[in-house]
Amino acid sequence: MKKIAFYFTLFPYFLFAFSNISSNFEPEQQKRVFLYSDLLYWKTFEDGLDYVYDDQIASASPTGLGGDVKRATYSWQLGFRVGFKYLIDFDKWQLDTQYGRITPNDSQEIVNAENKQMSSTFQLPSNFSLQKATSRVRISSDFANVLLERLFQASEKVQVSFVSGLSGLWIKRDWETRYFDNSSNVRVIIPTWHFKGAGIKTGLNFDWALKRGFSWNGKSNIATIFGNYDTWMIAYDNFDSNKVENAHLDDFRVVTNLQLLLGPAWQRSFQNINFKLVANYEMNVSFNLSQTNRSLYQVSNAQSRFTNNIVQMHGLTFYAVFNF
Repeated sequence: MKKIAFYFTLFPYFLFAFSNISSNFEPEQQKRVFLYSDLLYWKTFEDGLDYVYDDQIASASPTGLGGDVKRATYSWQLGFRVGFKYLIDFDKWQLDTQYGRITPNDSQEIVNAENKQMSSTFQLPSNFSLQKATSRVRISSDFANVLLERLFQASEKVQVSFVSGLSGLWIKRDWETRYFDNSSNVRVIIPTWHFKGAGIKTGLNFDWALKRGFSWNGKSNIATIFGNYDTWMIAYDNFDSNKVENAHLDDFRVVTNLQLLLGPAWQRSFQNINFKLVANYEMNVSFNLSQTNRSLYQVSNAQSRFTNNIVQMHGLTFYAVFNF
């Protein structure tokens, strides 16, 4: 996977670097300062958020599972990213600093249908007759980069830049699931985690000029981030003082993040400023980021089983660049 991701970052260069298509494209006047602002409209997916089977099957086991799997999902969410670039005198290098934030969330309620018997993917008391389940989930994600970008004029129409630098990630996931039986009893499950770390990021950007100020541009970056991961698994019945589980995992891990962008752009030059609008499809995929603790709590034989999850954010990224 890591080799494939690395080769993919080279794709725009090999595709466009040797292009000999004739064009009357003229390089724009060099200006030192770039200010840009991104509007993010992303959908988030996270593995390991299933919490209910909507039926049970006839089985020798008292908890034969069947029906549809219900999982917590995130709604489409707005976010932002702001940045500053500065063109350095030395050999067409640019300094790029950026910060972004997005906080996807959602809530659900699943009621036991007639002639069905719901079951939980988490441990419930043996005499618990599940009638309703609710889920509330939220991610708070902050990300920042400090990058050096080297510009190359691959052809008359194509500009390629190599990017490398530092990347930081602060992300927290809160998830609360409540299970209700037909006697007004409730079991609350709260698996939550957060990660904070920093590492290195590298990749390639390209901008392929077309006509009338339009262009086709994209980015492919990979980051390796080392940081601290904390996760808690709390479960209680009826009142938070009646805990049946309170488990904590604290470790350090390496998270791999892939970032891919592709889309059209339009720019216009004035006397003292260049203005550019871009609409991209963007995908961010983080590996080895989160885990879900599916404890198999029993009085005589307590067990814990972690599942590794992938966190994905994808959607539309609109941004405006001012160059002066």
